[in-house]
Amino acid sequence: MNAHLRLTALLAVFAFLTATTTIMHAEVLAATEGIDVPELPRKCIKPKERAPVPTNLFAPFACLEPVVNVSATPGNQAESFVLVNPTNANNLVAFSNTNSASIFRAYSMDSGATWTRGTVATGVACCDGQAAWDTFGNLFLVYINSGVDQINVILSTDGGVTFGAPVTAGTGSVDQPSIAVGNGSVWVDWNHGGSMVARGAPVTGLGVWGPFNALQTIPSATGSFGGIAVGPGPGGGKVIVTYQNPYNNEGPSTIYANVDADGLGAGGFGPPVTVSATNVGGFDYIPAQSERSVDAEAGVVWDATGGPFNNRLYLVYTDETVNENNDTDILMRTSTDDGATWSAPVRVNDDATTNSQFLPYVALDPTTGTVGVGFHDCRNDNGVPGPGGTNTIPNDDAEYYGTFSTDGGVTWAPNRRLSGGFSNASDSGNGIDYGDYVGLTALAGKLYTVWADNANCDGTNPDGTLHAFDLYTDPLILTGASPTPTATGTPSPTPTSTPTPTATATATPTATATATFTPTPTPTPTPTPTPTPRPLPTPRVHPTPRLRPTPAPRP
Repeated sequence: MNAHLRLTALLAVFAFLTATTTIMHAEVLAATEGIDVPELPRKCIKPKERAPVPTNLFAPFACLEPVVNVSATPGNQAESFVLVNPTNANNLVAFSNTNSASIFRAYSMDSGATWTRGTVATGVACCDGQAAWDTFGNLFLVYINSGVDQINVILSTDGGVTFGAPVTAGTGSVDQPSIAVGNGSVWVDWNHGGSMVARGAPVTGLGVWGPFNALQTIPSATGSFGGIAVGPGPGGGKVIVTYQNPYNNEGPSTIYANVDADGLGAGGFGPPVTVSATNVGGFDYIPAQSERSVDAEAGVVWDATGGPFNNRLYLVYTDETVNENNDTDILMRTSTDDGATWSAPVRVNDDATTNSQFLPYVALDPTTGTVGVGFHDCRNDNGVPGPGGTNTIPNDDAEYYGTFSTDGGVTWAPNRRLSGGFSNASDSGNGIDYGDYVGLTALAGKLYTVWADNANCDGTNPDGTLHAFDLYTDPLILTGASPTPTATGTPSPTPTSTPTPTATATATPTATATATFTPTPTPTPTPTPTPTPRPLPTPRVHPTPRLRPTPAPRP
């Protein structure tokens, strides 16, 4: 009886509510008849845009590798370089471009566990900082001056804490400087109005160096985007300069090398030798570098260890399996006759995908002769958000990888991921993506790397996740892994000529530096609000890169 009464009461309440709702709905319709009620605008999420994520922008995520944030500074730090002190393996120094007229600088005295941050060349440096550290303990940094067209070199003798006054190496239309040290010498090269030039200076002790010798215009060296290395030999060591030409297109292109056989001696650089053809031009757009593009970036080191591979040259570069297919790979060629001839290429990356690898750099451990290579790698980006990328676009998210060879570059250890998660260059909004190079260094069985990263896997990036770049590091141990054979490519073309000395030009020597610079402290990071998602940028038909010649329109 009670149950029946309860059911009857519930049915009565339901009937009352239904009738009331119907009456109210009719009254609302009558009251609003003839009135236009606009629809609220809808947010249309484009393919590259990301819907707001209902999580803390600064919440740490699980790092896939044990990374350390080197910069932890607001704004973008990219196009990085790192060195280890040959006289103190605990002392590391990292450099990069930053948002202001300066070079970002961080130094560590505990093998990279902690970093002291600041800037050098503050108010005067534009960009393109590269560095070299000699066995006296001299740390040389080269950069482009922001106020005038000028290549400057500054010196630190205290482990990168302070730097001396700038020494001018060159003026005029300058771009892409590189620097290398030998046994008693320091050399700088750069692109000067489309042609490669170089000059060297003697180094006789800690803080004792210079003046620069006469500026040399390298014979028939039209090109850019290469490197410089000093090997064994007289005059502070033999010198090699590498570059690619043409360098204002999307490919194909050719990598060349010129050698100065007597270093600081009276001779000069010989004529160019063809090292390799490549399908990667000076402005080759790939999904992961959609704003800056990539080039072949032919980096080089010269073994002067006195070990089993003494005098061997290692040249690493980027190639593309088919022109404009985005399947870029990292290749290595070697030479045992001072760059006169070169081996067939060996593929360094060991993935089975057709995704992009790019921005390679090579370093040699002077204590063992082991050679290491680092590069950005999109092998794991399959366009599945989460474990397979940051968005639904495949091959545009990069991680950082490293590997090494103990047998003279013939075989390579299995590639190891060094970064803690996926980064996306377009999301950084810096206009130069990861930059033009990612310099690294090796000593005492470790490959030290520093790269631009916005994965924020450890939650220490003050700009949050997938926004401005910070610099991260994770050393690669160069022992304990047996190299595995890697497929080789076609042999190098027959060299165009054998290097012969040529006379150098006359120039006024430049004085050495004496003053010191006190680095500016890094500001305290401040969180930024969640930014508006950014659409995928349209690749530029007419690229206008910083300090690069404007290339012809792409077909």
